[in-house]
Amino acid sequence: MILLLLLGFLQDTTQSDTVNIVHYSAMQITYDLEKSLIILHDSAYIVYQDITLFSDSAYYHVDKNLLEAFGTCDLRQLDDSIKGNYLVYNIETKKALMTSGKTQIESGFLEGERIYWIDENTVNVYDGKYTTCSDSPPHFYFYSPKMKVYLGDMVIARPIVLYVQDLPIIAAPFWFVPISTKRKSGLLPFRAGNSSTYGKYIRGFSYYWVISDYADVTLQVDAYEKKGIMPHLETVWDYAPFTKGAAHFSYIRETDTKIERYSIEARNNSDYFVLGSSFNCDVKYLSDNTYHQDYAETTALWLEKEITSQATVSRDIFDVRNTVTIERREYFADSLILKLPYYTMTTPSQMLFSAVNYSVSGHISRDRTTTPYDTNDVTGANLHTAPSLQQNIFNLFTVSPKLNLDAAVYDEDTLGNKMPTRFGYSFGATASTNLYRVFHIGLFGIQGVLHKLSPRITYSYTPDFDFGRFPTVAGIPTFSKTHTIRFGLDQELEAKVGEEGQKHRIARLSLGSGYNLITDSLTAVTFSLQLPFDPFPQPITTFSSQIDGSVDPYTREYTYTLTNTSAIETHFFSLTLNQSYTKGGVYQMWFNGKIKPTEHWSLTYSGRYDWESKELVDYSIGLNRDLHCWAAAFSFNQLGDAWRYDFKVYIKEIPEVSIGKGLLGYILE
Repeated sequence: MILLLLLGFLQDTTQSDTVNIVHYSAMQITYDLEKSLIILHDSAYIVYQDITLFSDSAYYHVDKNLLEAFGTCDLRQLDDSIKGNYLVYNIETKKALMTSGKTQIESGFLEGERIYWIDENTVNVYDGKYTTCSDSPPHFYFYSPKMKVYLGDMVIARPIVLYVQDLPIIAAPFWFVPISTKRKSGLLPFRAGNSSTYGKYIRGFSYYWVISDYADVTLQVDAYEKKGIMPHLETVWDYAPFTKGAAHFSYIRETDTKIERYSIEARNNSDYFVLGSSFNCDVKYLSDNTYHQDYAETTALWLEKEITSQATVSRDIFDVRNTVTIERREYFADSLILKLPYYTMTTPSQMLFSAVNYSVSGHISRDRTTTPYDTNDVTGANLHTAPSLQQNIFNLFTVSPKLNLDAAVYDEDTLGNKMPTRFGYSFGATASTNLYRVFHIGLFGIQGVLHKLSPRITYSYTPDFDFGRFPTVAGIPTFSKTHTIRFGLDQELEAKVGEEGQKHRIARLSLGSGYNLITDSLTAVTFSLQLPFDPFPQPITTFSSQIDGSVDPYTREYTYTLTNTSAIETHFFSLTLNQSYTKGGVYQMWFNGKIKPTEHWSLTYSGRYDWESKELVDYSIGLNRDLHCWAAAFSFNQLGDAWRYDFKVYIKEIPEVSIGKGLLGYILE
């Protein structure tokens, strides 16, 4: 017996000089040579290749290559572990059976009355339960008489019943739950529900296909009882710097209206394209401006007034940037604008006489505007340069003259003349300086104030070219008669605040006016006062104000807009308030924030209040409840007469599994 106890603490080898070696130990080991049986008593420990077994006791059938474990069993393979009360394991085939087994799979927990380890990647579970709740007993679980688990991939069950607090809530003929943290091809969970608009529906029935480490495709089908079938195709790729982008397509022919509706969206960025060029595009086509809104699931998407698609190819040739752009801009209300094509060239900045900075740009553009009444095409080309000079005079002030020169040619002017040309120019100059003064103030935590004064004067001149007969073409500037002098004065106050002397800008005042030499009149005096510094202690985190306005120097009539942003934040409450008041009584207020009365409840809110109409113009409310492994969410959004709400209870680790207003309607109908 003493010899057996000593052997029990030694590592034993049953197949020497091979890779198939079984190591075992226990407090007591009994050898039955007639039955080719090794009995491990008390704290049995067996290791075979990447398999490790802990149990109260175990039998090792040497001739059958079979392990039996009793009591508390823990079978481990790499990062996986299954615990139960009885185990049979075949060393040769690596198949196993465990009763009353429990294991953790990614973020979930799986248990079953009988668990069969078919191979290293597949497990069959009978009378199984799956949950992501770590409590014992769990708050919820999925029960199925038969489950198949593909380790690192997904769990498939048929049928399946959702239990909450041991009460059956809902059942399905089958279900599958992804359990992989890595990108893998396979089916994705879908959602079922019911609504007055769509009838009974299934959304998100998808197959996710991993093409490579750099690209994937999702094929999805939505089925609506009242609307029909809506297929989706979404693909994402990242082969940067050669190409990187995404595309999404969806289509439906509504069975009730017989109308075809679709959405096409794609974007791409390629730093290395054909012949050393770069290519960028952002394409968007919609059948109508309510398509997204009608088929959005939870978030209200308001009407789109316009959509824009654009594709651009650029390449540098001898340091000159060459760009070709095609653009499509659709205004749902009345027009479609096409730029086919739009060419731009830009040279790098150059210095002339080591003082004058200039570059040359050019455009060739063809614009087509289509309305319900007619179609109008305009074509033009130009060359443009704007040399500028910045000179410091006696280190007192800076003078910055600038000249704009532009030559253009058009296919036709408004008088019907073919290939008309025009040359335009304008001139401007700005003189400015900065003056500083420090005030040594030691009040209210302020340790000093820096006053910065920045006066400037600007002169602008553009002759009367009478270019009214030339059409407006993108990229080609227009010239209007100008002869003005503008005056400006900016003041800033910057203070050192607190014991650490942190710098804060406490005020900025800007004044501006001008004189129109053409009309011999003064222009309106504009002013802007900004107060960005928050003087209040916690819990006030933001308090800033600004006033902008203008005064007519002749009538002394004035207008102004006062805005204020305030924010307060505590551990259970936050509020950000933006206010805007314009002379004449136009008052608007925007607010958003969060209330967290308890550890598990939270309320988010946002809205805009119109003082004139005395009502909330648009607002949204979100109520959330943390239910440990679950979460409940309610949301309501309204903009004008359009409103939308949603409610669902979902599993945190599997948000696709939810009980919402659509599914409840399906059950209760």
